[in-house]
Amino acid sequence: MTAGLPGTGIGGMFYLMSALATPLREAYLRVRGRRSRGWGMVATQTAIAGAILAGVWATGWLLGLALSASRSVIPAVATLHPGNLLPAVALLFSVGTLAAVLLGVEVLRLWIRRRPDRETSIKRYQGRRAVAAGGRRRRIVLLVLGAVVTAHARPAAAQSGNLTTGHLGRADSAFTAGDTRAAAQEYAAVLAADPWNSHATYRLAQLHRHDPRLALRLFRRYVALEPSDPWGYMALAEMLARAGRFSAALRCYDDALRLAPDERDAVVGRARTLARARRAGAAIAVYEGWLTAHPTDAEVRRELAAARVAAAPAIMPLVGGSRDSDGNATLRLGGAAELGASGPTRLGVRATREQIRDGGTAIGLDELTLRAAALPRGTLQVDLEGGATRVDAIGGARATLIPTGQLRARWRDPVGGPAIDLRARRNVIDASPLLVTNRVVRTEIGAIVELPVARGLKLRGIGRTAALSSSFDVNHRTTFAGVAAVALTPILEVSGQIHEIRYSRPSSAGYFAPRLVQIAQAGSYIELETARSIVLAFDLGVGVQRVAARQGAAVGPWRHALRLYSLIAVPLAPGRELRFELDSDDSGVATEVATESATTAQWRYVSMQVSLRVALP
Repeated sequence: MTAGLPGTGIGGMFYLMSALATPLREAYLRVRGRRSRGWGMVATQTAIAGAILAGVWATGWLLGLALSASRSVIPAVATLHPGNLLPAVALLFSVGTLAAVLLGVEVLRLWIRRRPDRETSIKRYQGRRAVAAGGRRRRIVLLVLGAVVTAHARPAAAQSGNLTTGHLGRADSAFTAGDTRAAAQEYAAVLAADPWNSHATYRLAQLHRHDPRLALRLFRRYVALEPSDPWGYMALAEMLARAGRFSAALRCYDDALRLAPDERDAVVGRARTLARARRAGAAIAVYEGWLTAHPTDAEVRRELAAARVAAAPAIMPLVGGSRDSDGNATLRLGGAAELGASGPTRLGVRATREQIRDGGTAIGLDELTLRAAALPRGTLQVDLEGGATRVDAIGGARATLIPTGQLRARWRDPVGGPAIDLRARRNVIDASPLLVTNRVVRTEIGAIVELPVARGLKLRGIGRTAALSSSFDVNHRTTFAGVAAVALTPILEVSGQIHEIRYSRPSSAGYFAPRLVQIAQAGSYIELETARSIVLAFDLGVGVQRVAARQGAAVGPWRHALRLYSLIAVPLAPGRELRFELDSDDSGVATEVATESATTAQWRYVSMQVSLRVALP
């Protein structure tokens, strides 16, 4: 190197030439449509190289001025050139030296054979790093000049290698020790210094599986960095399936199978995704294909049996009833049947016979409903019911056939964003003989919109409007509610709720129709599954309410408002499940069941239903 001139050594000149060549390389990659690192780094490295060149030139110019000024004090041995050639001579000398070194390196490469890197899977070999922390590195053994070139002749992007290696080592240690918070911080530091580090990208995506949006972005980044690693496609497919984007997940599994056709996790993962998408026929075919070649795989055999049960036809006998504070009691007997389905649509039929009594009067009604449940996309679910309810003749009135039905469409953003639940229904109010005798029918439409505003915090807006027709009049009810819900754990959600219900007019058809009802409740929802696959769900609300009973009347005092819903599902055997549901209310009109069934503001009720689902062979 040239003493006294910064940046003019062999390593420095190699850096300058590499930095000045980055705009040409970036333009070439863009024209060819290849992956590039962006113009931000190019501009930064070019600016640094320009500053170094300016410093070198300024240093040579100042040295030339100093030598010229010293001629008056110290006699010169030789006559200097009248111009200041020192900066140019210094640069030319350094460039010439560098050219000689590089030429020697290229000549020596003719006798040295480079060994290709071996890529390993991250998920298959957890103890080894699948991708080197900065990409593939060339191994060139040099006899004389190799040490000098290796120490100084590296691209500008590798200047922070020691820092990256330190963060990566600490991140891997924390990941192995189970310290996810420290590991996430260290992997983020690695990516801040080296955005193209595929190992850190994969690990950080694994650590953020609870955040589907971020995890999907990181797994996509890893696939772009390592397009030849099938495990990257499988990890991305798993996240997509969890988000309900089944078509995109299946495409990723297909990419993984092209790279590793016999990989078990790719085959089984694709079958599981098909089963979750309710494409049971396709899932069964994939499972059977794998078992043909691997008949001893017990786990796949169990999953195949579960897929066959899900696709098989089933029957569901049920018995239920209710009782309220006015002495009304109901008893419901019936059953449902589901047809076999290999696609995303399931068809069925339901028939029930119900008897309603109040101590002195009894009336019955029969209901027949055709049902369809479809999952056209993983983010959209549609449930449709249509049929009729026949009300028995009583008091000289003839039997009546009333069309009934329900439509529900639910859409949810695949990465934890907003959700919309739309409902429309028409049904007979059957809480008391008086309501059935007066043919009270509810026709209602409503919507629930959910918006996430922070991690774990969601806001829900609820709006419904209903027309209540009877033998005497037609009434209208509107409901508005706001809910702020916080998910404390994956199984526990707490919420604060405010409801307001209004009726357009009083009614003599047998239900309580106040001018205004206001309800404020704190609620909690718990859903968990035990090791034996028993599902327990509880929805509890505790709060207060106040009522303006008559049109034009003032709102009354606050009183307690309680509600409880619970579901217990117990698997008895493969294809057999016992379900128990309990619904109770002590708030007058706080729940959907109680809204048109209540007779006073202090009305209370409890209902139960037991059903058994049996899959047919």
